Amino acid sequence: MKLIRFLSIFVITTCILFPSCDIIEEPIIPFTEGYNVELYGNPPVFQLATTTGKNVLVEDFTAHQCGNCPPAAEIAEELAVSNPDRVFPLAIHAGNLAITNESYPLDWTNEDGDLFWSQLDFQANPLGRINRKGGTGNFYSPSEWSAEVASELNSDSPLQLQIKTFWHPSAGQGHLNIHVNGQFTNGALDGECKLAILFTESHLIGDQLYYGNDPEHITDYQFDHMLRGSVTGAEGLVVIDDASQGDEFQSDFTFNWYPEWVFENSSILIIASDENGEVVNCLSHHLSE
Repeated sequence: MKLIRFLSIFVITTCILFPSCDIIEEPIIPFTEGYNVELYGNPPVFQLATTTGKNVLVEDFTAHQCGNCPPAAEIAEELAVSNPDRVFPLAIHAGNLAITNESYPLDWTNEDGDLFWSQLDFQANPLGRINRKGGTGNFYSPSEWSAEVASELNSDSPLQLQIKTFWHPSAGQGHLNIHVNGQFTNGALDGECKLAILFTESHLIGDQLYYGNDPEHITDYQFDHMLRGSVTGAEGLVVIDDASQGDEFQSDFTFNWYPEWVFENSSILIIASDENGEVVNCLSHHLSE
């Protein structure tokens, strides 16, 4: 068995290691400098994974001026509630209907979401991807999500994921230590395996168009599972290549928290993908738990 210890190193330097630098205002691009061993000690050791099966990522391409999008969000939420800890919605605000104006002033878009949007073979709201089956350009209408999710839940994955987080609110604007472990317990994976670490936030309030609702313009709509940014970049970083059964990787990061995100309403979503972009497995972790 080979264990790959992966510490991300980026050219962009942050206040994590150099307290005298300017605060970075844009959280969307990768801006960690790996895990701060000097400050927090050795990363934790993970035990043998006990979970089995394949979890499901439901990417909901949505927008606040999309009147058909709220019912799609309800479908994604129902799938998550019906399959706790197995199905994870990701609301991606992108496209022309996500632009701002006087009636819809809040900008929920970001660079990660724009990249995901650009991958679609056909761009419209609402559409969705289910574990990116068929590649990153493939998509499904909301009416197809339930059947595709059920199919994925019944499929196998060679990889099981684990995550641990440690919150240090008194360090600068807050440091979040993130530790991700992946174990190939049920088979091999040819080619590169990438790991993406994304942030989502729920209980965000803003304007939303909702066809059939009275009134159609809702001024206090609640947005949940919204993509806010990433640690690794949208597509992730290569963590292992040509994995065999029994192989394992671990990725450790110290993340400088972005103060506009409400910690108690935020979650980490980790996505492992193959060289075609399809999801090998995924896992979400609510930060306040």
